[in-house]
Parts: sequence; C-alpha cells; structure tokens
Amino acid sequence: ILEYKSKYFRGILHKYKSQLLSLYIFNNRDIVQLSMLEIRHKIAELEAKLNTDDEGGEWKVRYETQLELNEQLEKQIVSLEEKMEKNPWKSFRFQKKV
Repeated sequence: ILEYKSKYFRGILHKYKSQLLSLYIFNNRDIVQLSMLEIRHKIAELEAKLNTDDEGGEWKVRYETQLELNEQLEKQIVSLEEKMEKNPWKSFRFQKKV
C-alpha cells in the first residue's frame, strides 16, 4: 500500500510539474512577444518623430550646424596655435598689446 501511495504521489507531482513547466514556458513566450510588440511600437514612434518636419526638425538642423561650426573653430584654433609656435616673437608682441 505504501509503495502504491508513493507512486501515486510521484505521478501527481510529475503531472503538476509538467503543468507548471508548460505554464512557465507559455508565460515566458507571452512576455517575449509582448516585449517585442512594445519595442516595435517604440521604434515606430521614434521613426515618426524623426520624420516630422515640425519645430523639432528645425532644432535638429540647428544642432548639426552648430556641431559643424564648432569643428571648424577647433581646427582654426589648432592652426593659430601652430602658427604662434612657429613665430614666438610675434605671438609675444600680440599678447602684450591685448
């Protein structure tokens, strides 16, 4: 009788483990699918935002223009510093006048 009860409980335990495992797998699959849908939705939102021609686009252009200007100014600074290094007397007189 004890052996029968033990097999019976092992069978029930196995059945419940199988059910829990299948629920866990389906639940994880649902979570992954939901996450994928949310990511696709967010991508669509960001693409729509990027493609709009409203004031945000104007700020994007201004920002990019400012970056280019900053880069040109950095190059000019480097060039002027190199020129000053080549002729230390002129740079010394320039610093005195200012």
